[in-house]
Amino acid sequence: MRTYRIALWPGDGIGPEVLDASLAVVDAAERSTGGFHLDTQRFDWGMAHYDRCGRVVPEDFLATLRGFDAVFLGAVGWPERLPDSVTLVPLIRLRQAFGLYANVRPAQTFRGVPGPLRSDRPIDLVVVRENSEGEYVDNGGTVAAGTPDEMAVQSAVHTRRGIERLLRFAFGLARTRRRRLAMITKSNAQRYAYGLWERVLAELAGEYGDVAVERLHIDAATLHLVRRPQDFDVIAASNLFGDILSDLPHVRSGACRKKLPRRLLASGDAW
Repeated sequence: MRTYRIALWPGDGIGPEVLDASLAVVDAAERSTGGFHLDTQRFDWGMAHYDRCGRVVPEDFLATLRGFDAVFLGAVGWPERLPDSVTLVPLIRLRQAFGLYANVRPAQTFRGVPGPLRSDRPIDLVVVRENSEGEYVDNGGTVAAGTPDEMAVQSAVHTRRGIERLLRFAFGLARTRRRRLAMITKSNAQRYAYGLWERVLAELAGEYGDVAVERLHIDAATLHLVRRPQDFDVIAASNLFGDILSDLPHVRSGACRKKLPRRLLASGDAW
């Protein structure tokens, strides 16, 4: 029997409820299979910690988490009490520090479970969102803050290395499924950043010749995800586009979000 050390980070809002319900399922699986054991430790980071210490997490929280095999995160944020720009900082630091570059977001309908769509064709797709670059890079600033001339500039950062590892992950996932990959960009308007995405995709396509590739702009992709969600298999997208686009199939299909286990998990992230 293999033992895994798991850090439990319930977070705020529905986070503790989600985590506790999920653990009940995992505990049942552990008892029924007998092939693994979870050694868990719970951390009350979030608003409770902020009320006591003025911080949502301890300064050394990353060092603490390094000693675990995985992190099970419920949900973070409580915008009525503290801006998301504050509460999400530790989550972004976690993703960047541990190289959690692929945010894996499945959406699936289940036979016998009624849904809101007229079509009864099954939906089984996965959005793979780049999870450490793009809008997560704190790159920008303000000028003349608080005056009528205030100006803000913030630039998303896309690197060849970050794009390639995300697309390789998506291609590999597609090979385990229906061998179809759709990459979402806005290269017609943002030619430098998404031109790089297009070039990296073209370079990798020959290496993964057994996977059918479709390229869509974000506006067209949103339309097609409404019109024909059943046709999508794996969708690869940048941080911003992947975050927004992945909400649509979950709303429409009423699907459950499943965590795909890798070495380290955090809010659907896979390393």
